[in-house]
Amino acid sequence: MDPVAWESARKLVHRSRLSHTLDRLVERIQHSPLPGMLREGLVAGLGTNSASASRIDPARLKELTGLPPTKAIRSLCVYFALVREEAPPSCEPDPHDVEAFVQQNPSPYDFLLQVEEPSLLDLGAGDLSFEEELLDHYFPALKQNGKALTLHAVDRLQPGSQLGGAYHASPERLRRFTCDAPDTLHFRFWGGVDMTDLSSRPHLLAHYTMVTCHAPATPTFAYEPTRLSPATIHSHLTKTKGESRTVRIRGEEALEVMHRGRRLTFPAWKFVVQGPLALLNLAARRGALCVFAAVDDEVFWEILAQLVEDPGMRPPDVVFTPDVLPEIFGQVHQDLSSLKVGERCHLSDVTPLRQNLPASTTLRERNPGTCRFRYVEIRRGAVFPGMPAGSTARQFRHMSEEVPPWHLVLVPERVPGV
Repeated sequence: MDPVAWESARKLVHRSRLSHTLDRLVERIQHSPLPGMLREGLVAGLGTNSASASRIDPARLKELTGLPPTKAIRSLCVYFALVREEAPPSCEPDPHDVEAFVQQNPSPYDFLLQVEEPSLLDLGAGDLSFEEELLDHYFPALKQNGKALTLHAVDRLQPGSQLGGAYHASPERLRRFTCDAPDTLHFRFWGGVDMTDLSSRPHLLAHYTMVTCHAPATPTFAYEPTRLSPATIHSHLTKTKGESRTVRIRGEEALEVMHRGRRLTFPAWKFVVQGPLALLNLAARRGALCVFAAVDDEVFWEILAQLVEDPGMRPPDVVFTPDVLPEIFGQVHQDLSSLKVGERCHLSDVTPLRQNLPASTTLRERNPGTCRFRYVEIRRGAVFPGMPAGSTARQFRHMSEEVPPWHLVLVPERVPGV
């Protein structure tokens, strides 16, 4: 079955459209060349005497299609081409409108309430605590307004792995999300997926209302491969994290690191560096509005270097250690470091934004074209009033050795003529 048509059929079974969909299916079936007994059975299963879902005969539909009611109706919508007759999807939000909204509203997530078909892709979803807070905060309002939310989440941790501990997707949350009515919440989680290679996942949307990444991983996004050589990255990791080697633990490949006299084990990909350009390009191509939350200091400055126009802030083969940051970023470092927790600023008020975001050497996306960020807002802190947050963000208050993290809100746009 065509996965795009299957996904498009979701909106046809929403409670606000179900009665009309059933009427159209009944009419289409009655005029189809199907055998008479099958036509009569399907019409009886779909019902004709009510404007509500109670008209459906689940047992009859199950007998004829082998599927539960909602899936049976979606399959019939695809088979009888009702999906093809739908109006084309609404235009993606205009970047100017998105920027205006973000500047006027304290929470960027409120933008989900402004669009007809809200959707969010969460990269590195971890234990799904952010998803839980997001649904607790916004789902009632969306449901009341008859809007279905598409919520997709991906994470590198392989489900069932003995590594990763508390960062695995919570089974309780997975059960809760998948038990919600399919016409109001379209939730899917993919584990064991590298976010830089999403093109192999056909059920992911090409474009989302929002793309989020909470606590972008270090060292994954702490070093940019187009700026730092593999030898420089390896040397710095060995110096700061410790010697590492690949081992097997009860048959599973893992990374063993000797850190300050302790033998630590991580997933095998822990030291695989993708760089911030991969994250920025992916977010810009997939989202109308992007949020990077609970960004630690090391990852933040590497991301920032890719957002600004001044090439002097991207010196080759210089690792951004705390002692070199003031010299490299100058007044930008001074202005941003002076932000107190809870304060925010527009990066363009501090330094010009980069006009052409270069392609990443590690991102594998099929979506061509060049992007940039027309608006970048920087906030200081991990948790903000009225905004959902993940468990990692809430742990920062207990990390006495960590400096306050950063929070970025970004509005991408296509570069014209490129």
